[in-house]
Order: sequence, then C-alpha cells, then structure tokens
Amino acid sequence: MRWRWTSIRPFFRSRADKGGFALPSALVLLIFLLPMGIMFYRYSAQALRSAVQERRQKTATQMANAIVTDYMRQFSQDPYNGHYDTDRLQRPEAVFEGGFSTVTFTADEINRTVHLTATGGYGAPENPQARRRLEALVQFSSDLTQFGTMSNGPFSISANNAAYEGGLWINGNLTVTGANVRFNGGPLVVEGNIVAPASAVLDGDLYYTGNSIGNLTVLGTVYNFTPSASWPALDFNYYDAHYTYKSTADRTIIFNSTGSFTVVDGPTMLIPPSGAILYCDNCSFTLRGVVSGRVTAVAGAGAGSCASAAGRITINDNLYYAGASSITASAGASFAALARNCVTFSKNASHLTAVGVYFVEQGTSNMRLTGSAGFRFWLYGVRTQGITITPGTSFSAQRSLNYDANLRSYPPPGLPERALLVGWNLR
Repeated sequence: MRWRWTSIRPFFRSRADKGGFALPSALVLLIFLLPMGIMFYRYSAQALRSAVQERRQKTATQMANAIVTDYMRQFSQDPYNGHYDTDRLQRPEAVFEGGFSTVTFTADEINRTVHLTATGGYGAPENPQARRRLEALVQFSSDLTQFGTMSNGPFSISANNAAYEGGLWINGNLTVTGANVRFNGGPLVVEGNIVAPASAVLDGDLYYTGNSIGNLTVLGTVYNFTPSASWPALDFNYYDAHYTYKSTADRTIIFNSTGSFTVVDGPTMLIPPSGAILYCDNCSFTLRGVVSGRVTAVAGAGAGSCASAAGRITINDNLYYAGASSITASAGASFAALARNCVTFSKNASHLTAVGVYFVEQGTSNMRLTGSAGFRFWLYGVRTQGITITPGTSFSAQRSLNYDANLRSYPPPGLPERALLVGWNLR
C-alpha cells in the first residue's frame, strides 16, 4: 500500500492553527484581567482599611460619648450638689480592652455652666490608632426661674383684662372664665386640658397634654405634648449643710443696701460674693429691705398651710434690689423666698413692692396677699401659686404681677437645677 502524505497534512495544520490562536487569546485575556485583578485587590485592601479605621473611630467616639453620658447621669441624680465641685467632676483616665478615655473640664458657677472636653481613643493611650474629641457645654437652669407663673395643680383665672407675662406652667387643667385675658412673652405649658373663651389670647406657643384647648386663641404654634419637667422639690438637708445664717426660732430680717443683712435683736452679717442662704429650721421668717447680693431665704418645717406655726415667709414691707435696677435681678443682686408651707405679702396703709422668686412647696393655695383698700401691690419675679387675696378691699387699686427674665441669668443661690446639654462638637 502506498501512503499519500498529503491526506494528513490538513489535520496537523488544523491543530497547529488552533494552538496558534489560543496563545494570543490567552495573552489578550491576561493583559485585560491582570490590571482588573490588581485594581480589585487594591479596592478590597482599601475597603478593608477603611472598615477597620471606621471601627476604630466608632470605638473612640463611643469612649468619648460615654464620658459625657456619665456626667449627665450624675447631674440628673442630684439637683443641688456636685455641679461645680472639682472633686465631684474629676475623672481618672480610664483604660479598657479596646481603648481609653480622658476628660478635662471647666466649671463656671457664676454663669452656671460646665464645659467638658472628652477624648476617646482606640488602642493603647501611649500609641492610639484612632482618637476622637468631644466638646460639650452643660448649662444648669432652675425651673423656678423659667416662668412668670407656676402652679402645681389646676389653675383658674376669673379676673377680666388680666395679663400674664413670662409664660405659665400649670401642672393640671387651666380654666379661664375672665374676659380679655392675655398671655404674653413666653410659652403656656399645661399638663391637662384648657377651658377658655376666644377672648383669651396666647401671644406665644402652647404645649398641652390634654385633648382640648377650648376656644383659646393661639398666635403661636400648638403642640400636643409638654417638655419633660418635674415639679421642684426642696432639699432641706442641703440648706442645713450650706447656710450662711441659720435659726431655729422665728426671726425678722432686714436687708441692707450695703451688702449685708440684719437679724432683728441679732447680728448683722455680710453677704458673701457667692451668695447667702438664710435657713429657718422648723420656724418662719419675716423679711423686708434692700437686697444687695445674691440671697435665698428658706423656711423649712413639716407639711402644713398658711395657718401652720412654721415653714412660712412673710414680706411685710417693700423688698427690692439695690442699684439702678431696683426691680430686676442683676449680677449684683437677686433674691428667692422658698417656703415649705406659706408665703404672705402683707402691708397696711401703703403700697407694697416685692421682687424675686416666691416658691411654696406645699399645697396649691398657700400664697396670700393682704393690705389696705386704695393701695397697690407689685411683684417682679416668679410666683408658684395663685395668690389668694384677703376678702374685702385689700390692695384694690392695682395688683401687678411681672416676670423678671433676668432671674434666668442671675439666679439666687441654692435653687434646684436641671442640667441641659446646650453645646456638642465632635472632632
């Protein structure tokens, strides 16, 4: 048999042709896929680094946040103590498994603030892999200076043409039966329902928790909720530990324009720059004069009323501030009268002016006014109950209640405070 080589040449040529095509194809694929693989690797590595760094930054932020949260927890537990004391504000450096935290602070008792600089870190303090700094400003404010009128229960307004300045906080229902009643210069906060005619006008915002506002005319915004707040309570143990002057028997005290006060049949004492707390332990004060300095008078006792033998404060003559602004608080003068059972404004055959914060802890009708017909009564500050007027013609010429907004900036000493976080800057 004779072979013909030409019959198998196409077969080998075909195989050779296929191999020659595969090699260039592989090279082409390699040229395109290799850069893509490198790019994917770089992207994956960058994403991994970003995720790790983000986790470290998040951990550092949590460390810083935890410090501020701890301070706010501390402040919320005690409305009186430790707000500006270095020993209560100090925090050691804390080291955890994943990181560490440090804090520095500046306490300003005059302006009622604490500035915090909290640092959180991931890793060891000497070589942190991530660090975040949180600056927070805490402002302390007393509810006893925020409203012109407060009531720890239902509140009724029957007078015609009455004007209420500086806002109201009513811890119950509000009933308005008088005509042309107007609320000016602050919010109206009502923990309940409102019954009012259309002639009652609120020039501001309304916060209430009930299901009706009656026919009240609201020129601001209506909110069907109220800001979180608790009715203030007096801590007589605090006053017993921080007083400038203390008595266990009824006393009359006269304030002098020279930055002092005189106890009738007793000593004359200077008012310290930080303010003075006058504490009557199970007894009552009678007060008058010109207040020069920051002063709080406190009358403690068991629960009672205006008929009780103790826990009462009586303003029996004009009580105002020294200086050019005799009716508004200032950096040099502010006043508060805090009574367990009763506050009475009383003066016969003359006009009467009183300034400051007047708070009665017990009851809802233990603030009273008594005087003579044809004379006038002015109050510049805050009152925390409706004022019961002695039947008859007591101060029938004019009764004027005016809110003093300066008490927010210059509060008297020893008021219960709430901590408000007003500044927050994370870097």
